[in-house]
Amino acid sequence: MDDVTQKIKLSNKIYPYLSGLSSDLLFFSAINTMILTTVKLFSASQVSLLSALSILVVILSQNIVLKIIKKIGNVKSVRLGLIMLFLSAIIITFGTSFITIAIGEILYNMSFLFKGMDSVILKRNLKYLNEEDSFIEIQSKSSMIYAIATMIISLIVGFIFNINNSLPMIICSIICFINIILSSCLYETEIQEEIISKNTGKFKWTKILFLIVVLYGLLYGTLETAQENGKLFIQYTLQDFLSMNKTAIYLSIIIALSRISRVLSNIFFSRIYRKIKNKFIIILNINLIIAIFLLIVGNLISLEIVGILIMGLGFCMILWSRDPIMNVLKNELLNNCCIENQQIVMLKFNLSRKIVRCILATLVSFILLKVEMIYIIVILLIFYIVYIIFVIKLYTLLNNKDNVLNY
Repeated sequence: MDDVTQKIKLSNKIYPYLSGLSSDLLFFSAINTMILTTVKLFSASQVSLLSALSILVVILSQNIVLKIIKKIGNVKSVRLGLIMLFLSAIIITFGTSFITIAIGEILYNMSFLFKGMDSVILKRNLKYLNEEDSFIEIQSKSSMIYAIATMIISLIVGFIFNINNSLPMIICSIICFINIILSSCLYETEIQEEIISKNTGKFKWTKILFLIVVLYGLLYGTLETAQENGKLFIQYTLQDFLSMNKTAIYLSIIIALSRISRVLSNIFFSRIYRKIKNKFIIILNINLIIAIFLLIVGNLISLEIVGILIMGLGFCMILWSRDPIMNVLKNELLNNCCIENQQIVMLKFNLSRKIVRCILATLVSFILLKVEMIYIIVILLIFYIVYIIFVIKLYTLLNNKDNVLNY
């Protein structure tokens, strides 16, 4: 085995752990609404506005980000993303004003554009080893590691939060620093970079690439909005009859159950996907429609415990869909894109969810000034019902690739 192959195998081996533990700000993602509303004292409208403003800055910076990625390469881009994630954790931990936290949120959202190149590194390394079919399994392992980590965190974060409100974010910062150290094992062959440097053609969209990028933005961006506001929706419902400390504990239990659901999703994902292939996308959309419907029904039921259980089930179903949506569409994106265009397509792929997230966060922040949270959840339900049209269109294209024309 030559030196290059050894480095690639080590990089591929470390990838699931590095990617899984840096897929989000661990601890913060589990209890972000509690931190922002009870520690930073932001309103629900401010929380949504915070997301909208930070994502808008990221969207406007996409051309600069792409130039930096092309200049420094994929490996250094991932490391830069991890450093930005670490800095965002520090700022959010110790920041107090809206502007300071907004800067932390900007770094947080910007980091994933750079860190998103880790999937390109993996795909190219597997291509070099003639093991491209392993991409979905390795990506699923990464999602599994993240799901297990967040499941464990969600079980204990409520108690840690009650001990010290800043402790979850301090631990989060430590994990981010460890990820920076792990990134030293990442490697990408110089051969692949030479191939890219020789390409002088302009990128051209195809119908299938365009629809994958758009649909990922719609499905995942709306899912993130549903997850954040769904969690806040459940939190407010709990606060109607429980104290803040008990709310934190009960909310952490619901989040823990949702993380278990996410783990189970990753366990069975590969098996289900191998059997039904691209039909899985349709199933995921239907699952999200049912999930958001349960959030609404649970809130309307007068029996408090029964209502919370139904809302909790809906929230678990939202988390069940999250990783499969990303892994299925990311795999299809890279399968239908030539190697020299993978950087720009992956950037657009990750950016699409930010654009949708920004639009929805802005709408939510303004709508919440006039109406209650339940109306937001109803709007999200309507969106997912409409999305089924695009899902069926993509399913048709994926099964008729020979008929795809340039967009």
